[in-house]
Amino acid sequence: MSRISDTKEVILTSDSTGEHWSAAAWDPRTGSILSTYKNAGALAPKTLQFLSDSYIIGADLTKSRIHVWSLNNPNPVPNLRLTTPGKVTALSCTPNGAYIVAAISEKLFCWQVCNGRLLGNLSQHYQTVTCLSFSKDGSIFASGAEDGLVFVWSLYRVLNDERCSPLHCFSHHTLPVKDLQFGHAGARGRLCSVALDRTCNIYEPASGLLLLTLVFDVPLTSVCMNARDSDLFVGCTNGNIYRFNLHEPPRGIEHHVQVRKDGTAESVAVFQGHKSTIVSMSISIDCRYLLSGSISGEVHVWDIASRQVLRTIDHKGPITAAFFGKYYENFRVNDLKPRLQVSSLQRISDDTDGKESTIEMIMRDRNPMDVLNFDDYAEHGGDSQVSESLSSSKLLEMRQEIERLKKINAAIYQYSVKRILDKSDDDR
Repeated sequence: MSRISDTKEVILTSDSTGEHWSAAAWDPRTGSILSTYKNAGALAPKTLQFLSDSYIIGADLTKSRIHVWSLNNPNPVPNLRLTTPGKVTALSCTPNGAYIVAAISEKLFCWQVCNGRLLGNLSQHYQTVTCLSFSKDGSIFASGAEDGLVFVWSLYRVLNDERCSPLHCFSHHTLPVKDLQFGHAGARGRLCSVALDRTCNIYEPASGLLLLTLVFDVPLTSVCMNARDSDLFVGCTNGNIYRFNLHEPPRGIEHHVQVRKDGTAESVAVFQGHKSTIVSMSISIDCRYLLSGSISGEVHVWDIASRQVLRTIDHKGPITAAFFGKYYENFRVNDLKPRLQVSSLQRISDDTDGKESTIEMIMRDRNPMDVLNFDDYAEHGGDSQVSESLSSSKLLEMRQEIERLKKINAAIYQYSVKRILDKSDDDR
């Protein structure tokens, strides 16, 4: 049996019972429990998240509330109640923890964490939103719902436009979308979605193009990609997990994956170990290990190369979240000094009077416009030096064009005057 190397990662999980704890952190090498987070009941599916390097958050399964724990404390943060307008069905936050987006039925709500201000209320879906995902740079996020639609949103537009519309709307799925994930290349990377219609779609969020559709013989419920965006993993209702090599894509946009009766398939590798629906998957940062959780309460750690289960972490009920996360120093400290301020959430926006307001932002050594302006970021990748260089080049081109137009206008003027004077002389 292969041994998991020390990658300074933890496994974070939650299940639908909340019998002994709401969430737990595990050692990937041994499967032993490192930390537990209690006194909040069970968490809703797809809501357990890291909030920067200081907290974890998760939405209550039965109440209109989001719970917050410090990484080094099993009890929720005292005197902090993140009450929401309704029960949260999906939750995601920016990698730096500055903003939270929560789905409540078919609507999306965006809050600024440091002051709890409600900055956006988005309503484009027709049915309950089932999954949310932020890009690794935090510039865009995607939402998928039971209506089969996938929307891509610009965080910059959500924060600045009074009536924000999505960047892209994808309507290729015909049944409820069950999972979404962005690749590791940010806004210029890939977006994958899976649905009960047995299809997995791969999009380019910058351009809005559909790059590939994989069609399976079984409904799909979970998806993830490795850090190199080279391998795609999809989980199914029958418990199988399929691995697809994105570096060797088919020639056509649509590809039908032929699954045999014994569960094996052509052009894909099959991971067989679960007996029930896969609900959550994650890849370790070194791309060697796969984590998967099912509704039967099992979390498997796989060796990707051999497709063998290295260890199993059993839970009391269906898994609602299971993913690899960084083993932050704050897991081990006695006195937590968070870099992020968390405030109670507003239930309604305070900008209804139409007055202009400002949004407080705390950025470390980075121009926030590099990330928040999606159009510029998608084109230049958020590189400020490249952007400045391109701006200087464009300015020079514009000045040269202005000088050229001035010369043309002067020539036209001289020509016109000369023709008018010559015509006057002829008339005499």
